[in-house]
Amino acid sequence: MIDSETNNPVEFANIGVINKNKGTVSDPDGKFRIKFPQGFAGDSLTISHVIYKTAKIPIKNSKNLVITLQPNENQLSEVVVTNKKKKKRKIGVKSYNPLLWVSTVSDEMDIIESSKQINIPNNKTVRVKDVNFYLRRGFGTDSAFVRINFYKDLDGSPGEKIVFGNIIQRKQVEQGWVNINLEKHAVYLDEDFFVGVEIIPDFKNPREIYMGAILTKGKGFMRTSSLGKWEKVNGAQSINVEVEY
Repeated sequence: MIDSETNNPVEFANIGVINKNKGTVSDPDGKFRIKFPQGFAGDSLTISHVIYKTAKIPIKNSKNLVITLQPNENQLSEVVVTNKKKKKRKIGVKSYNPLLWVSTVSDEMDIIESSKQINIPNNKTVRVKDVNFYLRRGFGTDSAFVRINFYKDLDGSPGEKIVFGNIIQRKQVEQGWVNINLEKHAVYLDEDFFVGVEIIPDFKNPREIYMGAILTKGKGFMRTSSLGKWEKVNGAQSINVEVEY
């Protein structure tokens, strides 16, 4: 998989059949491998990456292809500058139940993504400065790439992705709160949304994740396949955002 303008490999693209829980991610060389049972022969393979236009390929025509992705046009968000003193607030789950966690394993070198509903103050436009999540224990590895995604709130579940660029960082994996700083990203939102924490596979071993959780703090969702179906969890994962408004 390559960039149509530079011919450079496209890493960490989400590849799969939408809502059918069969997918994978391209590796740092832009390569991927995925096998489909016969029942998928009439479906299309969707390739999605926030920097590129989405591509679809019939599965029956998808063997040994070099896939070329076209970059999206740059769309700069409008930024309002003011000298008014701003407030800061953490929204979401800021604690965890020591007897409760959400655990899952990624199969076939695919992603693990947890998503938490975020309700912003009424009639406010907020800037998301940080995303935080709590790990009970990690993945049998020292570090992992973490991508932060934002989704529209579609009747209480994650909807269409809201694109603010490719927000991805490599983080140490250890028990405790993990912080993803978004200072260099202009993430402005004026309505309730879902924030997604996507763990990228290491392309060697399945990932196993134990994320903190709590039963009484709103809606949480999880999926273990690129472009797969979101599944509601009991309670919500320990994910919060720090906003400024």
